[in-house]
Amino acid sequence: MRAAAAKIVPPLALIVVPVIAYVNMFHLARSNGTFAIDFRNEIYPEAQQLLRGQNPFPSATADLRHGSNHIWPPLVGYAAAPLTALPPAAAEVVIAVFGIACFGAALWIVGVRDWRVYGAASLWGSVIGEMRVAHLSLILCLLAAIVWRTRARTAVAGLTLGFAIGLKFFVWPLAVWLASLRRWWEAGIAAATGAATLLLLLPFVGILEYVRLLRRLSAAFDQDAYSPYGLLIQAGAGSTVARGVWLALGAAVLALAWRRRSFALFVAAALLLSPIVWLDYFALTAVPLAVVRPTFSWVWLLPVLTFGIPSSGAGIGLTTQTLRVLAVFAVVVWYTERRERHASGVALPGLDALAPRTAADP
Repeated sequence: MRAAAAKIVPPLALIVVPVIAYVNMFHLARSNGTFAIDFRNEIYPEAQQLLRGQNPFPSATADLRHGSNHIWPPLVGYAAAPLTALPPAAAEVVIAVFGIACFGAALWIVGVRDWRVYGAASLWGSVIGEMRVAHLSLILCLLAAIVWRTRARTAVAGLTLGFAIGLKFFVWPLAVWLASLRRWWEAGIAAATGAATLLLLLPFVGILEYVRLLRRLSAAFDQDAYSPYGLLIQAGAGSTVARGVWLALGAAVLALAWRRRSFALFVAAALLLSPIVWLDYFALTAVPLAVVRPTFSWVWLLPVLTFGIPSSGAGIGLTTQTLRVLAVFAVVVWYTERRERHASGVALPGLDALAPRTAADP
């Protein structure tokens, strides 16, 4: 019986259950109008306006808390422009399927060959929930994996990370990660490329004005975010105290990440220092985890505990839910960083990233 269960249960739990979950999520989201909702209401129309030469960005007095905001970085709109050739319903399916494919490719690039890992990771709330929001987080996972794999190739790593920063600014700590590895040129190219994407704003809005829009967007949603600041506000703390704790914690993790040259901690710092953190952002932690644990383990099942938690939006912030998300991914990051430190003598692919560049490096 035990032998039969050992053969039957893993495929049932990690193949059949994920397939049923995705089919059900697709049907539910399409039936209630929440499939790729932010792509449909924000990215797709913003891309259309950019292609027409129209200013998609809201005015300085617009209410950013209600409705859909066309405030995505302009690189996102231009990158999504080819999808505007499709009807919105078709474009939504393409971006959702493309995101899932990108996540699978990210795991493959960093060395995952164990099918059980793909099954477990596909059930993470941050991964399957991306189908309903399409925040491009799974695409970021692929870009982060490429950066990790090509970190010694100056132009490839730098341009890839710069493109990722241009899509979502919160991943900027990964440029500091490259610098901590003494990959100075790669870090410089990434920073310069990410900054250059802001020039795409200039035909429509000034950079400082756009920064002010982002601050207003943060003020509208940061109390609902899955972040230490959001948790403290939801628990009743004052804004000043919550902001101080949040920034101090983020700075401490960033400093520790620099000291240990830890890919996992730099990813954690990116999440901690982002003013707004939705559930799908945490999918990014799968990349450093896959580097150090490319085979199945209990840790791959832990984030399944976030399945069913709301992905994003005003009013979703409940203390218990935010605490669960932060606790789960704190354990994931702790486990990953611990294995990074203990793997220096193990021949896992690419763990030379933990060592600084020397004069003998190409």
